[in-house]
Amino acid sequence: MATAEQDAANRQASRTSNSSVDPKIVLVSQRQGGHALASGYDRLQEYLDCRLIRPPARWNLAQRAAARVLRPVTRRSGSRWYHRPSLIGEIGAAREWLRGSGKVFHFLYGENSYRYLGLMKALAARNRIVCTYHTPPAKFSQVVTDRRHIERLDAAIVVSTMQLEFFAGILGRERVFFVPHGIDVDYFTPAARGAVTPRPFSCLFVGSHLRDIPTLAQAARLLAVEPDVRLVAVTRPANHAALAALDKVEVRSGLDDAQLLRAYQDADLLVLPLLDATANNSLLEAMACGLPIISTDLPGVRDYVNDGCAVLTPMADATALADAIVALKRDGARRARMAQASRNRAIDLSWENVARQTLEVYRAAGLQTDSGQETR
Repeated sequence: MATAEQDAANRQASRTSNSSVDPKIVLVSQRQGGHALASGYDRLQEYLDCRLIRPPARWNLAQRAAARVLRPVTRRSGSRWYHRPSLIGEIGAAREWLRGSGKVFHFLYGENSYRYLGLMKALAARNRIVCTYHTPPAKFSQVVTDRRHIERLDAAIVVSTMQLEFFAGILGRERVFFVPHGIDVDYFTPAARGAVTPRPFSCLFVGSHLRDIPTLAQAARLLAVEPDVRLVAVTRPANHAALAALDKVEVRSGLDDAQLLRAYQDADLLVLPLLDATANNSLLEAMACGLPIISTDLPGVRDYVNDGCAVLTPMADATALADAIVALKRDGARRARMAQASRNRAIDLSWENVARQTLEVYRAAGLQTDSGQETR
């Protein structure tokens, strides 16, 4: 199986060698902490013929000086997540804006990286701006307190239908599009099954952001009386204290990409109680690895799973969560059907499919993509 690094390099080489025109798609990206190399929305860049703008790994003297001089601009952004790398990214985008027309600038993480480029339309309204937003509306309202810059967008992409109404209230429904988050189904795959060796029934929990740790812990207490069950929780150290002392619970953190993939492939199902959700990388990774899903009944979860691959329980209901785990533990035939349904659903959400849907948004925003633009 190819590594994530090899796959990315091959796609980049293909895009560079096959593109005979200046790309009209400009992606403004930032790498998000906590994502595996094979995960994250920035993987979209590997499936489009595009120019990429992202903060430098090392800052040169001019960039440091510019960021220092413009620090008040950063502080007045109206977004708690807009920092120096975001500003440098927008400066790079502004330079690219002035080099030509007919382009679409797509900010892959709108909450973090878009604030000022819309002002360029007053100088030269010849390009389009699209942002993808990932944050549930309640959290978004806490993070982004000044939303005037959003009104300058030509289109907004949301990764859950539960965001549509919120952004339609800012932009109008005709400029807001639901395009699901993608997953690398070539990297995240089910394990090749050899001879079955006796082992405890393994429930995997992954992540920290908007996870319902108290409900997970209470469910683990209820499961202590069930024989041959263990919970493996991959989460940040701050969550370990709530879980580490519980029977049949193993807590882990700091896994590298290979270890994380193996954790998915060794598990019998994913257990993911949530407080809120739009798209969720852990959910998608587990589905691609063919795991049955037990999660919280939220609109952002229902956008990605179906009844064939998931059991959804009420929010903060530890008893329902534990009962669902026990029921699936005792029904191997159902788990096998759910595993295949998870994998099939993940294939629907492959990056190739998501890239094609994203191109349709660009066309709706006014970009002409008939001169060499294609997905990879």
